[in-house]
Amino acid sequence: MSRIATLALLILAALAGCRDATEPPRLLVLVSVDTLRADRLGAYGSTRGLTPHLDALARQSVVFDAAYAPAPFTLPSVAALLTGRYPESLGIASNASALPPAVPTLASALRAAGWRTAAVVSNLVLSRDSGLQAGFDVYDETLPQREATRSWPERTARDTTDAALATLDDLRARPDAKIFLWVHYQDPHGPYTPPEGWRERQLAADLDADQGRRELPVRPGEAVLGALPNYQVLGDDRRVGFYRAGYHGEIGYTDEQVGRLLDGIEERGLADEAIVVFTADHGESLGEREYWFAHGEFLSDALVRVPLLIHRPGTAPARRNEPVALTDLFATLLATLGVPATSDTAHGRNLLAEDAAAAASTPYLATLAGGRWRRHGIVEGEYKYVLSREASGWEGVLWRRGPDGEEIRVDDPVREADLRRRLAATQRALHPQQERRQPLDTARREALRALGYLVDDDAVPEAPGTARNPREP
Repeated sequence: MSRIATLALLILAALAGCRDATEPPRLLVLVSVDTLRADRLGAYGSTRGLTPHLDALARQSVVFDAAYAPAPFTLPSVAALLTGRYPESLGIASNASALPPAVPTLASALRAAGWRTAAVVSNLVLSRDSGLQAGFDVYDETLPQREATRSWPERTARDTTDAALATLDDLRARPDAKIFLWVHYQDPHGPYTPPEGWRERQLAADLDADQGRRELPVRPGEAVLGALPNYQVLGDDRRVGFYRAGYHGEIGYTDEQVGRLLDGIEERGLADEAIVVFTADHGESLGEREYWFAHGEFLSDALVRVPLLIHRPGTAPARRNEPVALTDLFATLLATLGVPATSDTAHGRNLLAEDAAAAASTPYLATLAGGRWRRHGIVEGEYKYVLSREASGWEGVLWRRGPDGEEIRVDDPVREADLRRRLAATQRALHPQQERRQPLDTARREALRALGYLVDDDAVPEAPGTARNPREP
């Protein structure tokens, strides 16, 4: 064969292996991590070096600097992510709630369009009883490990990655399959027990950091201000730095395993045809406002500001600083994949539309049944307004996001009044639904209650603007 003919064949082979840039990707990988603060990623300003693999992904992605989860605990946030609807409109108030079966989800929309769909989850509150399995051909909820301080089952990051890659291989058995794979990692959630060596890498720095050698008391209750939550206590150590180092070690270990997942996708020759979305369900308080190693009670950025990276082949890396919400992902991903939405009830917008960067979302936030008192909030631009039911009555506070991501309390009565009105209007527009509870056995019900995830209906005051109390205070 002549050199020219050989060269022509090589060129044709290369062209055959190239996917049309206008063709929607055939693989969607959604990675969510439990209890991961945005500010612990290098891509969001951390200098700790905890997340080299995620930082590398961020350099190839659209990075959203002000992404917000709708609630500071798992099930409501994940349900909002998968449906594009806020938790109240789904009837989800706690981790013991269940998604109504008729609600369209990202998985059900993609399966209706011919996609194969699979989930690999590692948190018990995301089990099939939650209703989130709707639309998934495969829903792997195997939880082979147990937490160190209680009998709560989980799956650690290495096993999660192994299961995710095995599931991906199974779905690829049909060569022309379009695949949606959702992977949820649990590890940064307390109790913080990273594999050996991971805490130790961080311990010296965390002991030397602010309040690192302070010893916290342990008091009855799971999340008491100024104290360690019961389930976080490991041995006799009460030092703040010990627990921060454990949290940071969990993040480093999870980053390593997410990197292994991404490497596995590349090794299978799928990287050029994959959308990869990375986010978290909520964050964790590491002592802000004396709230230690817990989540659910407040709407601070430590708890509801989450990382959000979207990597799409052919889309240039960029940074976006306008507020966005996890509810925006439903509309974004369906539009990007060319799949029509099966419902017009979603609350989000397409973040990758041509003019999207010129717009902004107005994220709505709520503690629901995750805290002792009801708290509701709204984010507009760099401002966040939070209305809380305290022991003395309703109290509103206006916050501004500073240049380094810190939250600064602001005295601006005009803006505060405007955002308070917008918050009430947003709540009314949600048309809150009655909560649908999971069929919990006694042991799991008591475990959820002990964690503060299950609160009796009459134990938490309602917020103004909700279905049961529509009046402003």
